[in-house]
Parts: sequence; structure tokens; C-alpha cells
Amino acid sequence: MSHTDPEPTGDKPLSKRLEWLEPRAIDLVFRSAPPEKLFANVVRARRSHRFIATASLEEVARVVRETLKADFVGHGEKQGRKLKAVLSAGALHPVKAVILRRNQAPIVYDDSVDQFLSVHVRDAVAFEAFLRTCETVLPDANGHWVALIADSRNVRRLYSNHESLVWRDAGAVIQLMALSAEAQEMAFCPLGVLGGEIVAALLPGTPEIIPVGVVALGRKAGD
Repeated sequence: MSHTDPEPTGDKPLSKRLEWLEPRAIDLVFRSAPPEKLFANVVRARRSHRFIATASLEEVARVVRETLKADFVGHGEKQGRKLKAVLSAGALHPVKAVILRRNQAPIVYDDSVDQFLSVHVRDAVAFEAFLRTCETVLPDANGHWVALIADSRNVRRLYSNHESLVWRDAGAVIQLMALSAEAQEMAFCPLGVLGGEIVAALLPGTPEIIPVGVVALGRKAGD
């Protein structure tokens, strides 16, 4: 066994909520999903799209929700653990999603209560830097950016050398989100950047919150 492999510590996980600035619950109405496709067809049809057209917030949020929705939230001895469609080491699911678009308030998906929250930006300079980075990497993507951040507190308490578990979970989320987007006939593209500016913009002074990737979501150009 490598000395960097995660090892259980025996501690119990914590379930502290992230302290967003002035979170406000918003109600989204989701339209009927496209007709179901065979899983094999979804997998084979999935492609990254660098040319992305604007989709509605509801369309983007539906992909995020289908990827990260918790079917079970643990309490008592299972506090801090969740059951989702996406894989997670230890069922801790540390990866969270923030939906972003220029001139719009950030939208956070709270998987513990299946609720979308509009939140305020704490650092406008960092927020602008995040948007510029995304627009530079994918200048032809006119959709929404989805920043993925990992709350490493529970994972760190339960495992030594916990970092590899966080990165494995992030990869699993990106893969399932890509398939969810294809199943819903949406365009998807990972950016290849971590998006660290968004943590500084929304949750400054929180080193346990780790940026783990950014993806673009929208309509397939020409649809």
C-alpha cells in the first residue's frame, strides 16, 4: 500500500452547512425531460461541445440536479453520508455545484435539502477573474458555467491522505454530469481549469473548500 493511500481515522463526519452570503431559496419549474434514451446510446453519443448556445437556468439546473441530487441523507450514525446516482468514496459526496453567468447572481445547489439558492458575491474582483478565465478558455461557449467545489471537512475527518478521494469524486461528478447533459440533449464541455477564483469570490478564507473543476452547460449550437 502506498503511503499516500487514504486510511480511515475512525472519526465521525460533520455536517456543517457552508456559510454563503445572504442565501435566498429560489423556485425553479422544470419542464418535462426529453424522451428516455438507451444508456448505450447516451454513452456513445456523448461529446464535448466547444460551441455552446444559451440555455435557460432551469435547463442547466436540471442537469446539475440530476447529477447531484441525494436520494438519501444520513442522520445519527450515518450523519454526513448520502446516497446519489454518482459514485463517491465513503458515500460522503463532498462535491458541490455553483451555476454562474455574467450579470446574474450565483446559484448554489444545496444537495442536503434539494434546493437552489441565490447567493451574493463577497469578492467582486475574484468573481470577475473567474468569468474572464472561463471566457478565455472557451470563448465560443455562451452557456452557463458550473463551478465544482469540494467541501473536504468530512473527508478529512474520516480519512488520512484524504485528497485523492476528493479528486476521484470530482472526476466521477464530471463524468456523470456529461452523461446527464447528453441524456437531456444539452451541450457540455469541461474547461480543464480548477476555478479557484470562485472560492475566493463566494467563500473567502475557507481553505477546506477546494476548487475541483469547471464545466460549461447550454444548448447545442444550432438547436
